[in-house]
Amino acid sequence: MKKKIGPVPLIYPVPIVLVGSLVDGRPNYATIGDCAIMGLKPALVVVSLGETHHTTRGILAHRTFSINVPMTKDLALVDHFGQVSGRDVDKSQYVESFFGELETAPMSEACPVTLECRVLEEVTVEHRRIFIGGVVQTHVDEAFLSDDAEPKIASMQKLDPILYALDNRYSSVGRAIGVGYEEGAAYKPNGA
Repeated sequence: MKKKIGPVPLIYPVPIVLVGSLVDGRPNYATIGDCAIMGLKPALVVVSLGETHHTTRGILAHRTFSINVPMTKDLALVDHFGQVSGRDVDKSQYVESFFGELETAPMSEACPVTLECRVLEEVTVEHRRIFIGGVVQTHVDEAFLSDDAEPKIASMQKLDPILYALDNRYSSVGRAIGVGYEEGAAYKPNGA
């Protein structure tokens, strides 16, 4: 029997990313879990940040942002970035940044996957600023590219992203359990 626990967005796991924006001429990064894919063709993503986040200020000013996928080896820095504000700490001193096609969306050299995004739509819900972004370009470290996959990205185990759960614990990726659009071929409705 299921029990009601209230309005909790209980969706697991939550990918932890660094959202980058240029604020007062300096790269700034916010650690968030409120990030999702909205579509593949066109490539669309969504991020949700607090209205008063320092990073939000940069996104609003330039209408661009980056999504940077950190590895578990960088967990201490990533968690620290979620505890301090760019208003008080110059986060750019801890992250080597680079810029791509968008000159106002700083990206982290340390993250194996980075996306530079242009804001397509924005909405405010209560105290949250929600940005729908069009992915302008995706940058992947060569060590994480694979010839036998499409897109040519290495496995999640090799990328080793940080996952979060609403029990306030970080996790890493477990084992692969199947291949998309292949596992369903063996499914028999109603045990037929």
